[in-house]
Formats: sequence, C-alpha cells, structure tokens
Amino acid sequence: MRRDPASAHQVRIPAWLLFLLATLFGIAAARQHVLFMGMGREGNTVPFVHGLAMRMPFWYLWALAVPLLQWFARRFPLDRMRWLPGAALQVAVAVAFTLALYAAELGVQRLLPQRLFMGDPYPDFAWQFIVGGLSSNLGIYAILLAAVYCADYYARYRERELAASQLQGQLARAQLQALRMQLNPHFLFNAMNSISMLVRGGRNAEAVRMLAGLGDLLRSVLEEERPHEVPLRDELQFLERYLEIEQIRAGRLQVRMEVAPETMDARVPNLILQPIVENAIRHGIARSSTASLVEIGARRENGSLLLSVRDDGPGVPDTGREGVGLRNTRARLAGMYGDAQRLELRNAEEGGAVVTIRLPFLPGEAPREEAVR
Repeated sequence: MRRDPASAHQVRIPAWLLFLLATLFGIAAARQHVLFMGMGREGNTVPFVHGLAMRMPFWYLWALAVPLLQWFARRFPLDRMRWLPGAALQVAVAVAFTLALYAAELGVQRLLPQRLFMGDPYPDFAWQFIVGGLSSNLGIYAILLAAVYCADYYARYRERELAASQLQGQLARAQLQALRMQLNPHFLFNAMNSISMLVRGGRNAEAVRMLAGLGDLLRSVLEEERPHEVPLRDELQFLERYLEIEQIRAGRLQVRMEVAPETMDARVPNLILQPIVENAIRHGIARSSTASLVEIGARRENGSLLLSVRDDGPGVPDTGREGVGLRNTRARLAGMYGDAQRLELRNAEEGGAVVTIRLPFLPGEAPREEAVR
C-alpha cells in the first residue's frame, strides 16, 4: 500500500547522533581556529575556550537545523520541480536560511561572557553581516541539503527493492495457487477422461491438441522467473489454453472475448485473470444448469485499463463474502498499484456476476491491428 509522500522514504537521524557529530565537528573547528589565531603570536597563545565560543554555536545550531532541511527537501523534491523555478526556490531558501542561522549564531554568542572573545564578533555593517553569513553557512547548507536528498533517494531505492521482493513472493504464491487448481485431481481426471473419450471416438487430432494445451498450461505455470507484468495478449493466450480444456470438460461452456486492439500490449499483472475466470466457472456456471457464458473484456478508459470477467450464473450470493482468490488478487493489486487500482465484484445488469479491474494504462509495444474476438 502506498504511503503518504510526506512520510514515505523518510530517514530519521537520532538526536543524540546529531549532537555527537556537532560536538566533534565543533571541537575540531575550535582547535583549527585556535591554531590559526595563534600563528605569529609569540608567547601569547589563544585560549581553547575562545575557539569553543567561536565555533560550537555554529555547529550546534546546524544540528538543530537539520530537521528543517529534511522537511524542505521532502516538501520540494528535486524530481518534481521544473529546473528554472526549482533553482530560483533553492537559491532563495538557501540565502534566507543561512542568514537566519548566522543571525542566531551571533545572538547566541552575544549571550556568552564577552571575556571569551577577542573583540566583538558582531559585525558593524549590514554588508559584513551578509558576507559573513553567506561565506560561513552557504557551503554547509549545500552539503547538508545534498546529503538529505541522497539519503532520501537511497531510502526510496531500498523501498523499491523491498516492494519488488514482496511482489516476487506474491507472484510465487499466485503461481502455486494456479498450479494447485490445475493439478487438482478432479480437474486432471476430467481432462484426461475427455482426452480418452476423444481417442475412443477417433478424434485423435483434438486429443493431441488438448494434450498439447494441457502441457503448455502447466509449463506456463511452472516457468521460473516470470515477470511481474506481461502484455495483455500473453495473459489472454494463457487463458485460451485454460479455457480450451474447460470447454472440452464442460461442453456447454461458451467463451466470448471483447478486447480493444489498443489494449493488447498494455502491461497487466502476470496471472491476474486466471483465478477470476476460474471463479466464474466454478461459482457461476457450475452452480447453474442454464448458465454457460464467460465473457472477458478489456478497454481503455480515461488513462486506465478496464478488465472485466462476467458469467451468466446466479450472481453474487447474498452473503457478499469473497473467496480466497479474489482476496489475494485485491492484495496483489494494492501492493503493485496502491490507490491507482480498483477491483469490484457485483451483479451484472445482463444477469450473473461481473468482476471489474481498473488499472493504470501502461503501454508496452506498439499495439497490433488485430483484436481478440
């Protein structure tokens, strides 16, 4: 499930770590300042406490400012800004931020005992304030902001890796679920019995075709490293092999496909339609002596891909409870597309039940001219 962008990809830096780093940098900067000030002062050393008074407020204030930098970086991510307005915003915020921090630093130093300083650290003129603030703070601002952006991008990369591994697990479960259905003794018994009847009736070509279809079906399910998404035409080819076997097993089964040509190469989750079609046959047609039709449709609508599976059976039961297949499909779609997807089960106006899936339309190759009918 997608999270709020304000809280997604967030790297939290512990306060104690910020304090420790500021202390270490401050001590190092104070030592450097004392050595620099002591150059050329024979017999007149600069006290280390003076270096601490001059440099520690600088680093402690920057440690306090890091959460504000994190908020700004996440509120205005670089990949969502056009370069010219984004650059103007970054420069304006950098100047205002560094000057405000420099003013705070001078204010803190004013509160310290003046005997710690060798003169007044506060500038006499506005231009000295601006030059001093930009020279001492702008570089640190750029480094810290870049670090925040890099940390967030790394967290986003790790989150995508985790999501990919979760999707791989869901795909494996979907494959196992389809395999259990296809290796169901009742399913295999009826398939093999139908093949035997074809052979005894001298319809050898049909028997061979059914055996080949059964082999292709099982090979597709057992194929390793299947992608998360496949072109819709591949998903429909898998369904055709499955439905050929079901049509021989249940002679009254009729299949109708109405797929718009421009959707044939759209990417869809692998093995997303098979459990829904299997539910339509098992819970729709098999429970009614008059039902016989499974209708599969696909069309493009307002930037979305609309998939539908309808049967002409008794419709959705009054309990409204969904089976394991539909629940797993919902969870899988939510994990892949977040709020950009929707799955709906309802009674169809023409009779029977219909499952509708709405997905983002993700084009693949250039669509071919032929449609599935």
